[in-house]
Amino acid sequence: MIAWIFSIVAVGGVSAAYAMRARLSGSNLNNTKLYFGVAFNALFVVPYIDIVQNNDFPYLGYRPDIISAHPFIGWIAFGCIFLHSLACPVKWKVKCLPWKK
Repeated sequence: MIAWIFSIVAVGGVSAAYAMRARLSGSNLNNTKLYFGVAFNALFVVPYIDIVQNNDFPYLGYRPDIISAHPFIGWIAFGCIFLHSLACPVKWKVKCLPWKK
């Protein structure tokens, strides 16, 4: 049950980060938008780092039994760290869905 909930929250967080990147990016990017995008991604990255390094889950505490029972949770958290680090707003216009014109 925890594995499914974690996977759904991780996909939702990454999706929200890339939607926010598409929304905030463009030629009118200023410091406020950039800092907001970085802060949003940091709110997700810090718990992922705690999960990978310390087996410390938000709202559940120290639970090494979850990682030993479901090792893919650690790999999902590790991948989400990199996905969130690439989801910062940029100066050029980013399309939310690349295949839409």
